[in-house]
Amino acid sequence: MAQHDEPYGKSWRISLAGRLTILVAFVVAGIGLNSAAAHADTWRTATGSAWGQTQATASAAAQASARTALANMAAQLGEVCTNVTSSATLVYVVPSGGGYQYSGTATGLCAPAPPPPSYTVPRTATARGEAGTYSAAVQNGATAARAAILAAGGDCTGYQTTAVNYVYVTPTGSWYIYDVTVSALCVQ
Repeated sequence: MAQHDEPYGKSWRISLAGRLTILVAFVVAGIGLNSAAAHADTWRTATGSAWGQTQATASAAAQASARTALANMAAQLGEVCTNVTSSATLVYVVPSGGGYQYSGTATGLCAPAPPPPSYTVPRTATARGEAGTYSAAVQNGATAARAAILAAGGDCTGYQTTAVNYVYVTPTGSWYIYDVTVSALCVQ
């Protein structure tokens, strides 16, 4: 009996190792497929209906209703739809000819919405503003400083005027010159 224990034991160990290898392969494949599936585009369809006094208005309203339903469904799923198409089908005509009911269908390629931009890069610019009044000079300087921030590249938010420095005012008070500093947070 001792002679049979060793070969049986080796084949059992090999069989266990093989099973574990297959299990690990399935887990790795599952993780890889799961992340890909989470970001896959999906065709979605929604319907809507509407009444109208003419066929054209009823058809357009039904298609708009279906597009709205598709957008709402996608928003609930955290998705955004592109390549949206719509159509409408006549459902009912009022016997007196006073109205039409259409059913609309909208279909689009929907995918998870992209993450919002991350405004983490602080930027500051100073620009000179000139005008016939103090407030107009400061506004002109702030506008030029904002343009300089945007020229550095990227999308920005949270603009704040952080400094207004006197440069010159004519003795008659008819012309004002100020250096204006503006700060903002921008994406890279």
